[in-house]
Amino acid sequence: MVKSRESKQGNEVFSPPPRLAIMLLLYFHRKVGFTELLKLLHFTPGNLDHHIRKLSQAGFVKTSKALSWRPLTVVEITRDEANAFRDYAMKLRKMLEAIS
Repeated sequence: MVKSRESKQGNEVFSPPPRLAIMLLLYFHRKVGFTELLKLLHFTPGNLDHHIRKLSQAGFVKTSKALSWRPLTVVEITRDEANAFRDYAMKLRKMLEAIS
C-alpha cells in the first residue's frame, strides 16, 4: 500500500522544493515544531502552513498541538511515510547519479 501511494502521489506531493525540504527535515528528525521549521527553512508562516497542509492532506505528515509556555504545533512524519519518502529519495538519488 505504501509503495503504491508513494509511486502515485510521491512525485506530485514532493515535487515543489519547499515540500521536499520539509520532508527531508522530518525524515531525519521525525518531529519538528512549526516555529523551528520556520527558522530552519526561512519560509513565511503562511507558506509553511500551506505546504504542511498539502503534505497532511496526502497523508505524509500529521500535526498536533503541544502545550508549553505557549501553544506549539508539532509536525511529524509517520514510520510508514518515512519509508515511502526514503524510497522516493533513493529513486531521486539514482536519477541524479545517472546524469552526473
